[in-house]
Amino acid sequence: MSAMKTAQQAIDLILHQGLRETKARHSNVLKLEKTIPGQQNKQGAIAMYRSKAQMAKSWGTIYTSKEAVYDNYATSTHWTPNVFNYLTYTDAAKHYVKGAKEQNLSQINTLVVDVDYRDAEERQAKFAEVWDTAMLDVQFLPTLILATQKGYHIYYVFDEPVFVRRHANGKLPAVRAAKAIAKSLKDFYAQKLPAVDVTCNSFGVFRVPRPDNIEYFEPKMTVDFQALMTWSINFVNDQRVAKSNQTKRPVKVRGVRRQIDQPWFQALINQTDIDQNVGYGRHNTIFTLALACYSSNVSQAQCFDILDEFNSNLTHPLATQHVQKVICDAYSGQFHAASREYVNALLETWVPDADRRVYLQRSQTTWYKYAKPRTERVNSHVHEWQADLMAYFNQRISQDNNWFTRTSLRHISKELNICLGSLTKALKELIDQGLVYREKGHGRQATMFATRSSLLQHAMALKQAQRLNYWLMVTRFLGPTEQLLALRRFSLTSAPETTKVEQLRLVDTG
Repeated sequence: MSAMKTAQQAIDLILHQGLRETKARHSNVLKLEKTIPGQQNKQGAIAMYRSKAQMAKSWGTIYTSKEAVYDNYATSTHWTPNVFNYLTYTDAAKHYVKGAKEQNLSQINTLVVDVDYRDAEERQAKFAEVWDTAMLDVQFLPTLILATQKGYHIYYVFDEPVFVRRHANGKLPAVRAAKAIAKSLKDFYAQKLPAVDVTCNSFGVFRVPRPDNIEYFEPKMTVDFQALMTWSINFVNDQRVAKSNQTKRPVKVRGVRRQIDQPWFQALINQTDIDQNVGYGRHNTIFTLALACYSSNVSQAQCFDILDEFNSNLTHPLATQHVQKVICDAYSGQFHAASREYVNALLETWVPDADRRVYLQRSQTTWYKYAKPRTERVNSHVHEWQADLMAYFNQRISQDNNWFTRTSLRHISKELNICLGSLTKALKELIDQGLVYREKGHGRQATMFATRSSLLQHAMALKQAQRLNYWLMVTRFLGPTEQLLALRRFSLTSAPETTKVEQLRLVDTG
């Protein structure tokens, strides 16, 4: 199927029967629907925009037929995929569109998740991460993924449109339910992808499918509204339980105070005999006190005033420029707070025993161990090597323009600067989790590696006749999970009733 036909198929799938099939006037299509008895020709309206700048100003065009949409989608960038009862213009020149509000919705066709990155380069680099989240971590697979200027729009198209009816009390229960589902979807994605726009209008303006922006489209992967609502309710309940577990604390809680308000800070800053002829002298003391000020959100200028007075009270003070340099180092951002080891050493060196006992009795300090940045550490954690491996495989697969890559463990070890022992351990856990597939080469042939996302992406790209053996291999690798079995059945059948049944099997209805 050509890219243009694919885009038109996606548009038709999203709109359902929300618009007329042909133009009311000047149609180029032979109008046969009038001769079909009992056919209801639903008349709604959508808006399309030719650029993001025009969309921001609501400068668009209103369309009431699919024929008109097909004639103009290639020159448009944005649209309202959900259909409104009517739309109007606010000016005589018919430029500015009015009426695209949720109270005016006629039917809800789709929910969209908006993912935004800093630029197109980061968008391309993060596609594997977006794909993994969209394809594997939720019970419902998206119908369509479109590339935007700096991110992606992930479409979940309903198998049947949700018609909006206003109750006698004026409320719109369908809109309320769809908004709750949309919020759950965005919150779920936000847990995995910080770039998700959780504040975007669920029934607003999104990218229109075009031949140049479709990253993925599977028309069989439509979503049942009731099943998605069940998932949303379960997701919200799980989040509520997790949040309540995190917030449970004992009745009596020791307060965590700023470091400058803690007794050890006062004990040190009141000393005047701190000298230079010992291991922990003036420099260390001023640096530790400056870190305490930094962690307590004290401004650098105010910190200098405090420590300049402290330095002036010393029997043997430092030069002012040295104090300034120490404070600049403390506020450089390389350190988080004063270290407990340094504080204890300074107290033992300069604070008398009696005062130190008072300090120990009064102290309610809660100490935190801040992890050093990875660049400052000699060793790395296993999960960090796993992240490096996943990024390495995704990059290699993308460069090879294939669903797998061939390489050796020794080559990976050299590329990532990781010893073979750590590499083997990290790789084994990824394989056990089903995130990476490995097949050893024969003879001099290198080992083949693939990621779970590359396997699924390849499966979607295969023609229907080629999928059976491929899915058998995938299920042997990943295990016969409910999701993969349903995916395989999706790929091998085109019957609408089968599609609906299998989509429901992906849902844990409790």
